[in-house]
Amino acid sequence: MAASKSEGQSAWPDLPPELLGAVLRLLPSLADRVRLRAVCRPWRSGTTGLPPSHLHLPWLVFGDGTLLDVANNAAYRGNIPDDAVCYSAGDNTLFLAHDDGRCSLVDAFSGAAAATPLPELAALLRARKVNPRDLLQPITKVAVSTSSAELEERCRLIAVVIDSEKVIISTCRPAGETNACLALDDYFEFCIADIKFFQGRIYALSKRNETLCALDLNKGRINELPESPPGFEVIRGGSSDKIKMALEPHLQEDPWPFGHMVAGRYLVVSNGKLLMVRRWTRKPLLSSSSPYSIFQFRDPDGYEAKRTRRFEVFEMERNGRWSKVQDLDGQALFVSPPCSKSAPPAGHGAREDCIYFVHQMGPWKPEDPLGDSGVFSMRDGTISRPLLPEPAALSASLPWSYRFPAWVFPVD
Repeated sequence: MAASKSEGQSAWPDLPPELLGAVLRLLPSLADRVRLRAVCRPWRSGTTGLPPSHLHLPWLVFGDGTLLDVANNAAYRGNIPDDAVCYSAGDNTLFLAHDDGRCSLVDAFSGAAAATPLPELAALLRARKVNPRDLLQPITKVAVSTSSAELEERCRLIAVVIDSEKVIISTCRPAGETNACLALDDYFEFCIADIKFFQGRIYALSKRNETLCALDLNKGRINELPESPPGFEVIRGGSSDKIKMALEPHLQEDPWPFGHMVAGRYLVVSNGKLLMVRRWTRKPLLSSSSPYSIFQFRDPDGYEAKRTRRFEVFEMERNGRWSKVQDLDGQALFVSPPCSKSAPPAGHGAREDCIYFVHQMGPWKPEDPLGDSGVFSMRDGTISRPLLPEPAALSASLPWSYRFPAWVFPVD
């Protein structure tokens, strides 16, 4: 009798991979498929290597953990605790800074239940009096290395930018293991527009003149680096006054007579190259007595001056220059201030040589939850917007934050 009972109580983690695969293929929602993999380690390893169920665009995540499935226009409530401030850290990772001083990394789909604590990083942030709810020393950017292939330590690295100037780097080891931290106080002598881990280094881009500096990360052994490690300038930026939006015959022209301004700069890794993306908007009117009316130069659909008008893409050259590119080698770019990434269109149901963008312009509006969003074509300069004409209903209590929405890339 006992043996029969034991045989009848086969553990769920022991389900064979072929049965898990069959269940996975029957789940219509990517969110459900991700949750299935998050149940336990055997289920995740048992479904590794199975082909994706269908093509899908990346998702968008909001400040309370709400996830928006762009392809299917469906919203899902995330699992972010109320006592934490949430930051996008790239790919499918969120960084949580708790009110009691704790820090952790979580999967955007699994939530806080599978958090990786970062006590050493938390202690360093507390020592520098960084309070995520205080605007005096805000956390302005968080980035996590996407691969450990170039790191001998076989662990991810996380970089936290404080007030757009100071950077703290930490290893990210499994819970219970000790992490190493490195504080780069005043290391980058400029206001940081973006940072990116790439080929064993961390790169920082100047917000003002597009200078690019880098630090070699010693294959992940940051505990062996000196307190003030030597960095180097990769590209020396020019005068910001000389950065103008070029007239290009093959691109659709924006009929705005007062000029344009760079409103955002992003670093993106694509096809083994480091790219800088410029986002252009219209310059605001300088005088109310101008003979031109701002309303005369609105687009036919009524979009205002501060909306995105064009993107330019540049490649980091070995000769210490930014070299402008006319296409994306068939790739698609997904850019947002917190997180940007390149992806093959065939694997994401996207369009080739296009830039998918979201940018929060001001206080959150239920009727316009994505803010400034759309798809920019590198081939003709046209912008299809908004990204979702009628986005899924989102909670009216969704908190506004300049950090969101941000792209998040689920692993199917």
